[in-house]
Amino acid sequence: MELENEFPLRYWINLGHRADRREKTEWHLLENHLQAERFPAVDARGIKKLRGYETAGRYALALTKRLAIRRAVQMKAEAVLLLEDDVIFHPNIREILRGVNLPDDWGIMHLGCTHFERPEPHSFGIVRVKHAVDHHAVAIHSRYFKEVLRILDASWQGEVHFPRASDRFVAQLHQRIPTYACFPNLAWQGVTDSNLTGSKYSAYLPGGSQKNSPAAVHNLLEEITCGAGISEVEPKVGLLFLTRGDVHHPQLWKDYVAQAPDHVKIFSHPKHPAALEGGFLEDTAIKYLVDTRWGDVSLVQATRNLMGRALAEHDLTHFVLLSESCVPIRPLGELLKNLKNDPRPLLKARRYDQALELQKERAAQVTWIPHACWRFHSQWWLMDRTAALWSAGNDYTESFRDFLASDESYFATVLQMQGYPVDDKCKQTPVTWSKWLTDAGRPVEHSEVDALTVAEMQASGAFFARKFLPDSDIGKWSMHLPWAAADSQ
Repeated sequence: MELENEFPLRYWINLGHRADRREKTEWHLLENHLQAERFPAVDARGIKKLRGYETAGRYALALTKRLAIRRAVQMKAEAVLLLEDDVIFHPNIREILRGVNLPDDWGIMHLGCTHFERPEPHSFGIVRVKHAVDHHAVAIHSRYFKEVLRILDASWQGEVHFPRASDRFVAQLHQRIPTYACFPNLAWQGVTDSNLTGSKYSAYLPGGSQKNSPAAVHNLLEEITCGAGISEVEPKVGLLFLTRGDVHHPQLWKDYVAQAPDHVKIFSHPKHPAALEGGFLEDTAIKYLVDTRWGDVSLVQATRNLMGRALAEHDLTHFVLLSESCVPIRPLGELLKNLKNDPRPLLKARRYDQALELQKERAAQVTWIPHACWRFHSQWWLMDRTAALWSAGNDYTESFRDFLASDESYFATVLQMQGYPVDDKCKQTPVTWSKWLTDAGRPVEHSEVDALTVAEMQASGAFFARKFLPDSDIGKWSMHLPWAAADSQ
């Protein structure tokens, strides 16, 4: 949907003396290519009677909304979108909305909100609201102007069991008026000084996920993406090997997989398929191979092919990308237990404002991706099925064709630009440990492994480690075996 077509009248509410918010909102609208007209808010300092509201500030906000809707009635607008001046938009909101279809029967539409009751999945990017609050970005269809105006007049409502605020009153209509919301949220409340509460806060995480009543949306994205029940099954991991040939330490991997063979499935994308014969990765190569080159987008294409093949196995819940130099440094049972307790992706990513100058220079080559969508990460990650489906879906590799080391930004960036809340959903924990040479831009290659290196690996929290040469003595430490892990505790 196009915002301007669906919501022909768009107002953002702002108090006259809050020039700080006015400047921020005007800039935020401009950078997201959104057009809306400022609507002056009623100043609570002039309120004498509360007319059924909890505070003068809450009544002033409700009165402002009523005035904005009345103007929409006078202008015979088909719908009005109301924005509050602490609203934050997803940086790719316009492109995401173009892939969303607004239901024909909609009466109230939230671009983002806090759900107090679990909503029902409706269509891609849309849920049917049962009970939600927050009006930082809410639209109302002309069919229901009168009902909303009436519910915002709190003076006739008597005793209620909820805080007397405008969004709480309107929430009473969700069972009668077809109400929908974008999910994941495409708009949320920024961290600002509130005139209503006198405090600085936001009810949302940095990526837009709700802080309050998280149980109402627990695993909702997973249910929408993968189907109900995916989070309730025992973890089963796809090991995705992106290699030149066979792994450097086949016996370690054989011992590792033997710990729970029914919970692992192996896939490989070898540069030299013949080198797999007789090795650990024999008979694991996927059908569609890409001629890979260092630092090239072909590595992303090969990884996507691996993911596509592994996703065809519907019982796999998680996927980890590995190289031939990787070894397991914790037992398989420990990985499965961790994923059972916390199934989130292990994808440590830096935002654009945290990136190195070299990374920013590379990002400048792909001009159509907003800066705020860029995420930079290791090539090696672990994703749950939801993140894997989102990142392996639409193919954006053509835009990264001339982008050096695109494998270190593609997947988290693609997730973010499609609306997946990377900052909220992904654990900022590396799944694969490596030790980088100072100022060399490459990791250390390990041959003889000492106790200090082992201690560093164990302290990292990673489940795998990389850059172990074929002649490395890493196997003598047996970190991947259950008895060795027990001895180290």
